[in-house]
Amino acid sequence: MQPHVKQTASTRALALPEIVTSIMHQMDMRTLITAQRVCRTWANLIQASNSLQQALFFLPDHTSKDLSKPRVYNPLLAEAFPSFFPSPVNNDSIQQTTLTTLPFIKNYKTLKTHLRPEASWRRMLTTQPPMHTIGRFIYGSGMMGQTWHQQKAAPQKDGLRMGTLFEMIIQLDRYEWNNCKIWISLGGDVPVNAPAEMKKPSIYLDFDRINSDWEGMLRETDLVLFTGGHMDCTDPEGPGDPEWVKSEDEIVWEEIYACYEELGVDLADLPMEKYNEGWAGWN
Repeated sequence: MQPHVKQTASTRALALPEIVTSIMHQMDMRTLITAQRVCRTWANLIQASNSLQQALFFLPDHTSKDLSKPRVYNPLLAEAFPSFFPSPVNNDSIQQTTLTTLPFIKNYKTLKTHLRPEASWRRMLTTQPPMHTIGRFIYGSGMMGQTWHQQKAAPQKDGLRMGTLFEMIIQLDRYEWNNCKIWISLGGDVPVNAPAEMKKPSIYLDFDRINSDWEGMLRETDLVLFTGGHMDCTDPEGPGDPEWVKSEDEIVWEEIYACYEELGVDLADLPMEKYNEGWAGWN
């Protein structure tokens, strides 16, 4: 016979799922993810708990009824994709979205590891409560005048996942990464990171029309991806032009695209429907 082994109170307590779950709710997100590696029991417990899956941003949390409170960013995603998570600004400088600040692009090995299809960050919600309505505002100006159009995606039923947002941004073309301003704004009654040039009154009536469409979109949409740039007849036409100079973002964009191709991963497409457009000559 095996001798009787008296269990300590802590051992008996940690055998109770309710107590372990309560303890895990006190952990920060990174520690909670690491706890899944302790043993199969803990991993199964974390994966089966709706509340812990909400804490890890894998399941939507709709418990907050106060819509005036700001959404909470996924802290791990905000660390890994710093310029993809806008912060409020009170001056004319805005946080533009860039690829050069992504920490996992430092070498090809870390890039390839991060972009693998099974990476858990792809399934994570970007915010809690989640965002559902996604739009694009595309602005351009040239010698003849200005154009703009607005697009929207079908509502994201289960919330906006990071894989969707990242690949939506990566699918911008090299011209946009080379020549455009790119930024993300969070919408609602109090838009976050809405650039000053898209809010202030203008001496040009057409700018006011553009800004009116932009502000309306922000009020009605959870997240808007803005791209805007200027081109004239003196600008180089593309990579084949000897005067074309690659930007740092364009170089990183090429590396990411090459990595996706090597991994055999197709970029997920987020279909967009155009619902408004405009053109105005300079006045």
